[in-house]
Amino acid sequence: MKSRIAQLLPMIRFGIVGLVNTGVDYIIFMLLAWTGVPVVVAQIISYSCGTANSYILNSKWTFSKQQANNTNKGQLLRFIVINLIVLGITSLLLQVLHTKTELPLALGKLIATATGMIINYIGSRYWVFGSPSRKESESL
Repeated sequence: MKSRIAQLLPMIRFGIVGLVNTGVDYIIFMLLAWTGVPVVVAQIISYSCGTANSYILNSKWTFSKQQANNTNKGQLLRFIVINLIVLGITSLLLQVLHTKTELPLALGKLIATATGMIINYIGSRYWVFGSPSRKESESL
């Protein structure tokens, strides 16, 4: 039972960090959109604010045990790449949801954010901050 909790701990921590980052991203996005900033520009600015916080918290708290063999430069580069990918996907999705559907902008932002969180978790866990040990992978 204890090993199952240990396996879930990174996911739980990632979720907590994600909630904080999502709150920052969402509030900044809505404020910018409210002031008339174009949707994609607001997305880039707000996502970037959450991303800076994400790197610090995830590298120091969520995935700290997995990163022992990684260099900070390589890790930071991978972090930037995965977040640029997520930013591109979420910006495109947000723009499509905003212009091609009748969904409220706030709901479109939530859908795009949820999609980004899934992609970001997978990329962060298995590529940015290192993959889990073989033993952990086999038990999942």
